[in-house]
Amino acid sequence: MNNFRFAKPEDFKPYKLGKSLCMDFDAVCNAFAEDPNKRINGTLSGYIYDMPQFPDDHVKGGVHYARYVRLPTSLIPQKQPPLLAAFAETIQATIPQETSFFDLGPGPEWSVQQNTVPALKILQPDVYIPVDIEPDFTKEACHVINNQFPNIKVTNLVSNFHAEALPAATTANALVWYPGSTLGNLPSKPTTNFIDNAYVIKHLTLLRQGAKEEKARYLVLLMDRKKDNVQSMLDLYASDTAKGCFLSILFKLKRDLQAQNFDPYAFIYEPCWNEQTSAVEHTFTATASQSFKIYNGFTYDATTIKILADERYVLANSIKPSLDDMQTMLTRSGWEPLQFAEDVDRQFHIHLAQVG
Repeated sequence: MNNFRFAKPEDFKPYKLGKSLCMDFDAVCNAFAEDPNKRINGTLSGYIYDMPQFPDDHVKGGVHYARYVRLPTSLIPQKQPPLLAAFAETIQATIPQETSFFDLGPGPEWSVQQNTVPALKILQPDVYIPVDIEPDFTKEACHVINNQFPNIKVTNLVSNFHAEALPAATTANALVWYPGSTLGNLPSKPTTNFIDNAYVIKHLTLLRQGAKEEKARYLVLLMDRKKDNVQSMLDLYASDTAKGCFLSILFKLKRDLQAQNFDPYAFIYEPCWNEQTSAVEHTFTATASQSFKIYNGFTYDATTIKILADERYVLANSIKPSLDDMQTMLTRSGWEPLQFAEDVDRQFHIHLAQVG
């Protein structure tokens, strides 16, 4: 992930980056709508992991995230891998043989090694399919699994699983392996309860599609949960490394949508808890008024974004539902919950569901 796609900033063009990796024009319009009642919270969440594309590129969310998960305060590398590995034993007793393993958002090599490899050792699926819009991540995942599991067939799938249905498995059954941080970054309406979040329902429903030729499709979903001490939860995002993930969004907006007169530094970042949506809202308060144009490099549309001083914008979400609410959401999305578990400290919960 250290190779730049472009030698210098002048070489960068949005269409060269590709529509799947370029910041979405409509998402920015929704995030910064002049009428606060028309804004959609968290529409830019998916861009906190983006990588620099040329030397001195300020879009470094993925770099910051890789550092963040290695901090002693980060719960992800401490709690997720053992819970995923332990739950794989439960899965093995439930899911039939002849299974394709769809690994959604496998991430870089360290993530595959910690979150996927231990489960594959237990489950031994017939086919392994990493799914991500970032080609470098799927290639990396394929390389890791090919080296460690020569008997598992590996098939690369570069796809946006938020917008595109998964293909039908070539085996009788399919297991959708979803550690869930991406689902936790979905948008929300500020006054809507989590179990009524239409964006989450739509996403979970999409994961069921394409399963017509399979005997069964299963979903394994791991979610971060709300902490009893809300402030301790917000403190997880207080480090400069964590802040860097979210501030990177502003630089990506300027870069991808050619917002020449936009100042990414004119914001104060703060995480806030929204009890109704069950989300840590990553808020950006403007320190100055701005007016700038953004351009859609694929349709050539353009619009002017107006930002008001002291106005608060929620650009990213970290949704953290309760275990019961996640079970309800699975049912509402057409999945039948089968099993669930929590880590001993009740920081995460994990679910096994089948297409209902």
